[in-house]
Amino acid sequence: MKIKNKKREVKAKDLAQKYGISVSTVKKYFSQDREDYIKENALRRAEMYKLKLEGWTLEQIGKKYGTTKNNVSLLIKKHKQQYANQLNLI
Repeated sequence: MKIKNKKREVKAKDLAQKYGISVSTVKKYFSQDREDYIKENALRRAEMYKLKLEGWTLEQIGKKYGTTKNNVSLLIKKHKQQYANQLNLI
């Protein structure tokens, strides 16, 4: 049974030490559902793609999301591929 179903703001290791429990117990009870995680990441990729279309550089987008420009490029590419696959299904 999950106690919380959202992204943790604190590392599992830190919570485990604070409460004297194992890291796996923290992950078990305080983790985000896979479905929510997938939706959140799809939304994040879509936002990155939108910013790129608005003229932002990959470096600017990376700074906004706390990642590298290379990772932003990969995430935008993944978004485009996912969108193309959805169009093929219709």
